[in-house]
Amino acid sequence: MTFPNFKHTITVILIGIHFSYGQTNGKVSGVEEKPKISIDGHRYPTFGDKSNFADFEMHFPLTETSEISVGGVHYRTLFADRFTVPVQYKKYFAKKLYLIGGYRLEWDLLNDGAGKPNPTPLQEAFFGVGHEVKPNMFLETRFAQPIGNPTFNKLGFDVGQPILEFGGKLKF
Repeated sequence: MTFPNFKHTITVILIGIHFSYGQTNGKVSGVEEKPKISIDGHRYPTFGDKSNFADFEMHFPLTETSEISVGGVHYRTLFADRFTVPVQYKKYFAKKLYLIGGYRLEWDLLNDGAGKPNPTPLQEAFFGVGHEVKPNMFLETRFAQPIGNPTFNKLGFDVGQPILEFGGKLKF
């Protein structure tokens, strides 16, 4: 007895299993998998050539309570055009409280009207604490200390001054 359509029958069964597996509701296994890498970001609408704000972050979990993230922030106003690259370590020490610390570089793209970006970035080390108010809402306080001899400053501050930052995120 021969089965001339055996290959076709196996192929149809495997495709059927594949598509029916994708249609299952809920968890297939008892273990909930967390994403290995997550990426988030946002951008405000552009209100002309002199206004822009956009950022992104890539999160790399290390353990159940810690992660490293790398990101980028670009903002442009009438008075500034800056690009910042932060590298941050986050460690939860309670269910909703976490410590943060890291390093960031910030480039002045206007360079006092020189027509080319300032080649020497502002370097800062920072540390702080954060609180996850809700799963989609975070509040943070950071202390940032410039490193070395910066040639420019954060807007509104003297060159080389440490600053206290307050911030938050609302994800929707």
